Amino acid sequence: MTTDDHDVPTAWSRIKTWLAAHVRRGPLRPASDAARLDALEADLGAPLPADLRAWWLLPDVSANYWIPGEFAPVSLDEALETREIWLLVAEQEGESFDENGQPEGRYLREFMPIALSPGGDGLIVDLRPGDTRGAVLLWDHESWILDVPHWASVAPMLEDIAQALKAGTPVLLSHAALGGSQAPGIATVDGELDLAWQPATAR
Repeated sequence: MTTDDHDVPTAWSRIKTWLAAHVRRGPLRPASDAARLDALEADLGAPLPADLRAWWLLPDVSANYWIPGEFAPVSLDEALETREIWLLVAEQEGESFDENGQPEGRYLREFMPIALSPGGDGLIVDLRPGDTRGAVLLWDHESWILDVPHWASVAPMLEDIAQALKAGTPVLLSHAALGGSQAPGIATVDGELDLAWQPATAR
């Protein structure tokens, strides 16, 4: 799955403008630099999707929990640290099989975190070759079961959120249409000026 990287700064600009007008200011996620991303690509042995690379290069990204599912963007350093921890946990657990004799899911080095929740789950970008390359997926740190993609890639994630914030429409409709477990949500702002995503059916 590929997307033009120019959609990333445009969509983020729309999100940033909305957040500045509606919610309290919080910490910022630092941008990466091209040299660090080049090193990551060398380590992976493959180029990053263009929109993921553009995501890491974005300056002044809010590190509040503005991504649906209560996720906050993380820096590249934090992403790499989290990736190493999850890989270590997978290695320590070893291989196991479900009741049907199929290997159970494990975290892979081709999974790159981009955002984390307070409960320890992550949004990851799938860097494996194939149809889901570049897709944004939920990594449940307890079940280790991958759901259908939340978004086809980083750029559609930002575009979906930007549109939902501006128009007051639900996010994750495409995910739900694929049978995903995350319900579509509507942005709300509480009395503390924090953003929350309420299930669209609850309105």
